[in-house]
Amino acid sequence: MNEVNRKKINSFSLLDVTRARIAAFLYKAYSDSEGLLGGLDCWTQRRITEENLAKLALVLDADDPVEACYRDLIREIDNEAETGIYLARSGARSRHLQRVMDEPGVSGELYRELQTIAPNMFADEVARSTDELDLVWITIRACHDRAHVDASVSEIIMAFLVDDRQSVRDMSNAMRALHYAYHEDAVRRRCDLPPLTSDTESRELVIMVTELADRSGSYEKRVTEIRGRADTR
Repeated sequence: MNEVNRKKINSFSLLDVTRARIAAFLYKAYSDSEGLLGGLDCWTQRRITEENLAKLALVLDADDPVEACYRDLIREIDNEAETGIYLARSGARSRHLQRVMDEPGVSGELYRELQTIAPNMFADEVARSTDELDLVWITIRACHDRAHVDASVSEIIMAFLVDDRQSVRDMSNAMRALHYAYHEDAVRRRCDLPPLTSDTESRELVIMVTELADRSGSYEKRVTEIRGRADTR
């Protein structure tokens, strides 16, 4: 009985500490006047907070919390990289966007090709944009910023679960290097831009990303699960 009580106390303590760390991170994100999250209305900010706290609760309820959190991180970094490839450039404000430019297969130059890329990758947004592709850029930044916030929260959760921030940081950096290179390669080949990787390297990227995707499971199903948990909070 005492052992059970200690486990419950440890679980509650972990939850309280991790919730506080997440709340502090989100408060800073919402306070950034230059970031898109800072311009969101209070209801949307509260919803993002509720969904990330619901994710924390689901992770801690899982049979294997570390594996559950790892799966979330795979999905979220993949989602972040899908639009982050256009924001990675010299002078980028975010450290993760600066860091990823040092990785093979990431040019930091895709933003220069958006006029060519957008009709293929953002057709609906192009149809409603000005010649400067204003709606395309808004969509890119909004999708990236939300995905990056979600991934950052998962990194916070993982760091508390394994009690090793550096290993989590190294893991996230490696995952970003893979996914950013994969998405840039896919865009370049789809839009007939010069690839940065050989055909063999491209196939290897596809294999590695596919293996991670199989491990992480359905992104849509997880989002539905998180939102359902948030609605019951």
